[in-house]
Amino acid sequence: MTWIQKYAEKRSAKDAEFKARYDEEQAILGLVRARQQANLTQQNVAHALNVSQPYIAQIERGSKPISLSFMVRYANAVGASVQIAAHKSPVGTK
Repeated sequence: MTWIQKYAEKRSAKDAEFKARYDEEQAILGLVRARQQANLTQQNVAHALNVSQPYIAQIERGSKPISLSFMVRYANAVGASVQIAAHKSPVGTK
């Protein structure tokens, strides 16, 4: 585990908002890796999803919000899948 992963894990345990943003970032990075491993360009994915390449770039940069349904469509387009896991809430949150 890298130092940044250790930091993120420790901070995530104390800060639900940080954890949510970190988890979203990790999911997007997973989609980008899957696209690259499938040897697909942003243009290929955009075409498959009937959106523009700049829209895909914004999603991958994290400057455009991504819905769960779009994340699943993106994953399917690159031959990947989305897994959802339940997490125990940190102490003091609901």
